[in-house]
Amino acid sequence: MLFSSGSHSKETFFKGKVYEGEFKLNRNLIFKLPQGEWRFVEKYADSFKGLTVGSIDLVLLEGNQIKGAFAVSEINTGGWRMGLINQLIYSFVFQNRYDGCYERSEYYLVKVNRQGTAINCLLIRHNDWQRELYQPDDPEDKTSMAIWKHFIKSNNIKIPSITLSSEHLFFAPALSNKYLSIMYVANPELYGATKNKFTTEETSEYHRANINQYPDKKKFMEDWVKIAAKRHKIFEKMVKAKSRYKLDLSEYVKGEIIEETKTASSSLTEELIELNKLYEEGILTKEEFEKAKKKLLN
Repeated sequence: MLFSSGSHSKETFFKGKVYEGEFKLNRNLIFKLPQGEWRFVEKYADSFKGLTVGSIDLVLLEGNQIKGAFAVSEINTGGWRMGLINQLIYSFVFQNRYDGCYERSEYYLVKVNRQGTAINCLLIRHNDWQRELYQPDDPEDKTSMAIWKHFIKSNNIKIPSITLSSEHLFFAPALSNKYLSIMYVANPELYGATKNKFTTEETSEYHRANINQYPDKKKFMEDWVKIAAKRHKIFEKMVKAKSRYKLDLSEYVKGEIIEETKTASSSLTEELIELNKLYEEGILTKEEFEKAKKKLLN
């Protein structure tokens, strides 16, 4: 079954279940969630000749709007010859014509470290939900998005125009027979960003080709990158990545992340939101707000 291993959990996942504070996949993988009630949306699992593939999606709602999403995916390669697994993972990560850990025009930032067959990747981008749900580039996504479309329709959910996401993936056969990927998604308009004027992937203010024309959007994206970088350092600690496998994120993260995996990688997001509220309510001046935010990010 999905995520069954020597470090399995008795946790059960079912439709409508709500998580607050943290999401425990198993005793080694405990993810801190941003503040709010996170609802279980779907669980996907499949198995083929000893290869198990699975994913779990959670969503954070504000009223009838999607505020955030969280997904964790795993490929358990036990039972397959390593040569075949390496070829499969390489093809999936670097040769996928629709998405992968390589430079694409719609990606804002891609950081990759390949050491032999080991892969460590951080990918940051904006997402056009209308397109991904109803007109995905990859035809296979039409099937995988069916549950999300049903969830949105049955709960009368308003689709966000543009979201930001960070994907964190790691695979090192020398350490584990598992490929692990997690994704954080945030609706910037519900986290204090100005309202989007353009809502397609190509025209979005968050697109790398357009963002310099919109200083407020660029600043929000830069903050998102710093949060994502800190999350990735915690992710590396979680998967016990050796030094040679780690990404150099010193440009975005000052010093080492010393928190335990259980500590809130998302607490920075929550504190930034609180600061923004204080600023909007006039309790903090712009100078005080920028100074406090800089202190948090550094």
